[in-house]
Amino acid sequence: MQESVAEVASSGMFPMGASAEPVFVLCAARSGSTLLRFLLDAHPDLACPPETNVPTLCGQLATVWSLIEGAPLSQNRGDEPPEIPDAAIAGVRETMERMVGSYLARRGKRRYCDKSLGTARFAYLMSRVWPESKFLCLFRHPMDVIASGIEACPWGLQGYGFDRYGAESPGNSVFALARFWVDNAATILAARDRYPDRCHTVRYEDLVADPESVAQGIFDFLGVPRVPGISEHCFSPERERFGPADYKIWHTSKITSDSVGRGWSIPAGLIPAQVRATMNELAGKLGYVPVDEGWGTADAPADLRADIGDRQAVKASADAGDAPAAISVPGLVERLNAALSRIDDRFIRDWDPYSKDSFTVVITPSSEAAPGGGSGWLVDLEARTVTPLQGTGVEGDAEDEDDDSDWDIIGSAETWESVIDGTLNLSVALRRYQLRYTAEGGADGVATVARVGMLSELLGLTSWGRPMQTERDQGAAPDASLVGERP
Repeated sequence: MQESVAEVASSGMFPMGASAEPVFVLCAARSGSTLLRFLLDAHPDLACPPETNVPTLCGQLATVWSLIEGAPLSQNRGDEPPEIPDAAIAGVRETMERMVGSYLARRGKRRYCDKSLGTARFAYLMSRVWPESKFLCLFRHPMDVIASGIEACPWGLQGYGFDRYGAESPGNSVFALARFWVDNAATILAARDRYPDRCHTVRYEDLVADPESVAQGIFDFLGVPRVPGISEHCFSPERERFGPADYKIWHTSKITSDSVGRGWSIPAGLIPAQVRATMNELAGKLGYVPVDEGWGTADAPADLRADIGDRQAVKASADAGDAPAAISVPGLVERLNAALSRIDDRFIRDWDPYSKDSFTVVITPSSEAAPGGGSGWLVDLEARTVTPLQGTGVEGDAEDEDDDSDWDIIGSAETWESVIDGTLNLSVALRRYQLRYTAEGGADGVATVARVGMLSELLGLTSWGRPMQTERDQGAAPDASLVGERP
């Protein structure tokens, strides 16, 4: 006769304390899971080692045990069996309890926590092996995950669970990582919906903004005592260094929010509309701001958390009384005015038919800045004027009623300063998406190349004039990440 899990657990076969409500972090790579592991492991009752892949191991054991028990197996190699017999569940738990119990005894802790990437797809199995288990569902804004993934894998998407996505979307890491985020977020949300009473949601942005309060909420959910000051104690030397972990954690000594908002520089136009729609649907369920057509081309949001951002915007407006001071870049407007005064027949001839364009130069604040504060100037080549705009200068802004430009060039103050002083090449800034070119009607390769070249001359960066265009040049559109249609 098969023994139930409860009968096996009460038989004394498991080491003392090993079966007491294990905790599983449901997370994906580059979402702050190592930081969360440090906070858990710093609690005197909790032990959270580096990535063990215990859930994956349990899945493999369940498959083998089911095979031995004669249960039907999945038709797809590697998938969980459609039905796992109780004997297999009890056997998996007994095997894991022996290992976990030894680890807890060595650490002098009472409760096991596991932070392994991809655990969400084993949530059902974990809930059967440990019916008393708890889940921490960790999320991070998709664009920041993409930015962190590219930073961690600058020469190609390898490791972290990225390999399959990189192989399926070669040449477009943004698209690959967007699909990675969508798949993982959907799986974690499905587990949260299935086990709402056993799940606790943690957003990375909340964690770094107020680690003490978030840690208290986690400990209350787990039913363990609060530990004041744990956000500082978590970086003590006793954190285990073996096994996979975030490579940056070992050179970190305090929790900051510096990495929040770095995804603002990621070109959202590289994500197909259908994938972006799914991504926004999932992000909306998590309270994040959506990734729309204006991503990276207007003022950065006050906060990536929609609810928090709305409150901060209202507070900032009330505290400031007046609109925040506009951002300026020394020498930028002066160069443009000087260039307009030198426009001659040669300039008009070289850059025709764009020499009578009007365009906006826009400076956006960083994501850490208060909402608002962007600056924009309308440059009218035919009228020879540079006029400050009321809003940011991005087409579609309600405050830009006087903006009648043909195209826009948009970037942060830091980027514009580097371009002006010659430490950053204009083309490099565009290729890195530090500067954004947008135009009415979207990308036109010939117009884009000509207008960027004309801007370079206006800013005094080159004196080449307009390059000769061959038939080959006429058909050569620039990289899609450099251009875009106005929102």
